[in-house]
Amino acid sequence: MIGALAPDSIRHWNIDEFSADLAREVGCSPLLATLMRIRGVSAKAKALEFLSPSLLPLMDNLDLGTGGSRAEEVYGRIGPGSRVVVYGDYDVDGVAATTLAARLFSRRGADVGYFIPHRHHEGYGLHERVIRRIAQRGCDVLVAVDCGTSSRSAIESARSLGLEVIVFDHHLPQETGPEALLENMLVNPQVSGCQEAKQLCGTAVLWAWAWKTVPEEKEWLHENLGLVALATVADCVPLGRLNRVLVKEGLARIREGAEPGLSSLSAKLGIDMETLDSETLAMKVVPCLNAPGRLELADLSVKVLSFEPPSGSAVDDLVALNRKRQGLTARIMEEATPFMDGKPYCVAGKDDWPVGVLSGVASRICSEMGVPVALAAPVGSGLVRGTLRVPKGGDAVSVLKGLSGSLEEWGGHRQAAGFSVKREGWPSVRDSLETILAGLEITDGNSTDVLDSHPEVLTLGILDEIDSLGPFGVGNSAPLFYVGRSRTDRITPLGKTGQHVKIECGTASIVAFRSPELLRNNDMVEGWVYKARKGSWKGRPRVELFLERPVLANGLG
Repeated sequence: MIGALAPDSIRHWNIDEFSADLAREVGCSPLLATLMRIRGVSAKAKALEFLSPSLLPLMDNLDLGTGGSRAEEVYGRIGPGSRVVVYGDYDVDGVAATTLAARLFSRRGADVGYFIPHRHHEGYGLHERVIRRIAQRGCDVLVAVDCGTSSRSAIESARSLGLEVIVFDHHLPQETGPEALLENMLVNPQVSGCQEAKQLCGTAVLWAWAWKTVPEEKEWLHENLGLVALATVADCVPLGRLNRVLVKEGLARIREGAEPGLSSLSAKLGIDMETLDSETLAMKVVPCLNAPGRLELADLSVKVLSFEPPSGSAVDDLVALNRKRQGLTARIMEEATPFMDGKPYCVAGKDDWPVGVLSGVASRICSEMGVPVALAAPVGSGLVRGTLRVPKGGDAVSVLKGLSGSLEEWGGHRQAAGFSVKREGWPSVRDSLETILAGLEITDGNSTDVLDSHPEVLTLGILDEIDSLGPFGVGNSAPLFYVGRSRTDRITPLGKTGQHVKIECGTASIVAFRSPELLRNNDMVEGWVYKARKGSWKGRPRVELFLERPVLANGLG
């Protein structure tokens, strides 16, 4: 059963006397104390800090690096009559940073416009052709957000055309030596910032710089934390001490209605703002805001976040485009998975697949099936572009590095990477990927930590308490629970097509999405690893349980 866990890959936790002692010291339930211990929080002081984190001391100690002196000077000179263009990126971090920068520089009285490149026509980063056009239109200041660190030639061109340039970014420089041209105008903690700052997304870098540079705007910046929360969740950066607080407080601002564009979009998507959390952002809001950048132009997402009139029309257009993305995703999922044919990997490509949605499909297959995935499709100029996803413990970059001689471009992170290859070279690369992924070693030495707990124990009151451990995401995962398989468990189909499954454990039910194999083949299931969250039905709160992975007695996934 693909995606299943082996019993020896799980570390079981139970409520014991150590949890009881910590619970008494902190004033919480033993269950919550155990979940904190799973996170490595076992001392009273750390536990209290974890449950009630404070933004101010974290910001006081934040070091964004040595850059930014010129950024402060340029910002100080901007005023009424200044013409500023914000140059962003087409993902959610990019559009959120673009929105925040436009708001910030507008407060100086400047005339602010923005530009976001087309994913397929221009691609990521600053482009000299675009910069020349911006200069011709009388721009004074170019503000690059979520891009620009490695766009040295483009910035040189901008400065030669008389533009002041400021860069707010979080991407690693491609060049290793000092970049004298950029160092005094580049705000990027990856260059010389502290470890906490290196975890920030692009929007958070801009926000943090403004917080430390423009003290008179702190109240206003606090009200704009919703954009930071959105971008942090979207960019899947680790939710360490600072990021967790930024998301926690940003979510509160969104729930309060501080982001009318997000409120309008959430209403359209049927999201209850009172229960809005990081998972809802990641699963429903972020894909919707990403849809324009994947299929058309990301400007639409900026219009929604900016709540530009007619805002209702922009939200409607965004939701319609997302439905198109969902339809394409479903079709590609259906067409891609047969390529697996029982293999422990998926390598597939088709001429009519839109490249912009492939990364989302690959991530979904990789997550649900627990296998490495490479999907590709042709683009203009005789190229094939692809995306590679590998399970935790694998290394996508190493895979592509081994093929670098056959690729035009490649790069990414351990779990996610992208590449391009000449069309005539794709069959050879495809075959090589199949060979490599068939033997790919997943060396994740970490066990999956679970709290042994019957789902009937998890009441709404317990979930309210668990929420204090959030927001959840990368680096601060939602708690996982385990219940052993019982003879009385009932497994029944859900949904019109039977693709979903309901597992009845006593009076509680665990929903397993897209798991029809459980109806046919569950004899080897030893137990269920599941998540719990608070949802609502017809306006009433309820406990919702979702299967993370089945546990097979023989360990064969």
